[in-house]
Amino acid sequence: MESMADENAAAEAPAKDSKGWHKLEVIVRPMPKVIFFYPLWIVSAICIFLPDMSELAGQLWMGVFALNLLVISADFNEERSLIAVLVVAVAVVVTLWLDALDPVLKSIGAVKPEMNRTFYASIFSFFTLIYAFVWLRSYFDYWVFRPTEVVHRTGVFPKMKRYSTESMRWQKEIPDVLERVLASSGRLVMTTPQETHPIIIEHVLGISTKDEQISRLLGVRRVVTESE
Repeated sequence: MESMADENAAAEAPAKDSKGWHKLEVIVRPMPKVIFFYPLWIVSAICIFLPDMSELAGQLWMGVFALNLLVISADFNEERSLIAVLVVAVAVVVTLWLDALDPVLKSIGAVKPEMNRTFYASIFSFFTLIYAFVWLRSYFDYWVFRPTEVVHRTGVFPKMKRYSTESMRWQKEIPDVLERVLASSGRLVMTTPQETHPIIIEHVLGISTKDEQISRLLGVRRVVTESE
């Protein structure tokens, strides 16, 4: 099995040029937590076009807002998520047992927040500006993984810090299940002899894909190094 994996990795390795491995790389861009507010951004845009259903729009907007606050309020790992599901299930069972479902639904339905189109347009515009800034910032603060090194680039006139992949270890972590559901997000944790503390890259979108790409990238380096 190992020989087959080595052959596949070797097949994926391009021929070296005079500059070595610079054409083979994986770019990882850390993101701030505000990206998880994108459902509220989308709902705000939808509510702009629901002027005749202001009560429904208000309830929808407040529901998504509450969900977003829940997502960023704490890290819901697998254990906490399981406890939350069990608590909700018990609450539903108790409500049904007490025959209190109708009063509860009526109480929730009685909450009818109403906001006008200007409010929704303002929220949508506000988040649009923030996301434009986040997108632009991601091009001035990112990590480049190459077979022989990892480079952290920051700034308009980039400052670069390089780490050798020799003896480097990394792992993928999913600290929050809700963030994983919303954006396939997670973190990369790297340890290297050059640093006394682990290097943590937070809120990496498409974390599983990036982890697989890095594994294949460093696997190519291992195969080629052994064959030289």
